[in-house]
Amino acid sequence: MTDIQNIKDNPIFDDRIVKFETYTYNPFANITFGYILNGMEIDHNRNVGVTIKNYVSLTYDKYLIALNAGWNTRSDTEERYFNFCVPLNILLGFCKDYKRVIVNAHHELILIRSHNDNNCLIGDPATEPMPTLELFKVQWRIPYVLLSEINKLSMLRALENGRYLSMSFRSWNLYEYPLLQNTTKHSWAIKTATQLEKPRYVIFALQTGRKNVMKENVPMNTTAYCLITHDRVIQYNPLTNFVRKIT
Repeated sequence: MTDIQNIKDNPIFDDRIVKFETYTYNPFANITFGYILNGMEIDHNRNVGVTIKNYVSLTYDKYLIALNAGWNTRSDTEERYFNFCVPLNILLGFCKDYKRVIVNAHHELILIRSHNDNNCLIGDPATEPMPTLELFKVQWRIPYVLLSEINKLSMLRALENGRYLSMSFRSWNLYEYPLLQNTTKHSWAIKTATQLEKPRYVIFALQTGRKNVMKENVPMNTTAYCLITHDRVIQYNPLTNFVRKIT
């Protein structure tokens, strides 16, 4: 209540950032998605089409924002051309958790497309022509921040001793069991982790239907997915561009 009753303070203008720009890059072309910082891969996800993490964590307002990212199955175009914009924070744990600038670094985005598009299509190949998806353009938009002279000098002083800067985030590891046995009890061994990478969350999901089958009514096979979220810390040196993993 103290803040809303304080009517005598003068307005404060934040002039630390003088310019904020967004640049577009055309990456080389997905079931595998990753991020490379200064030549070292620090985060990656496999089978990013499985969205069990977002089903759990997306709020309703985030769900509405993600409609343009292809979150639902709508098709509102008759020309059969479409475009979408996917925020990286719903695909990579690093982009979800790390909210600060990265100084003097080289960024790379890994995009490995699946060998077919059957997992994102619905139809009957026996009665309908086999549809295909043609990717015309992929662009990666990266924001750039330009500091004021005072804050730029302050940042340079903080970096002049060559210390490493830490970046902490929660990494996502997806494990898949393709076909469960018809039994009342089943054991599934997931890889162990060190104390530093001890799982923070474990999300378990079941999917009926086979992969790469386009029919809407598929045989009742069940696939199990286990998504493990654990802590990870990366350190990088802006002066030498050296990156090292702590966990």
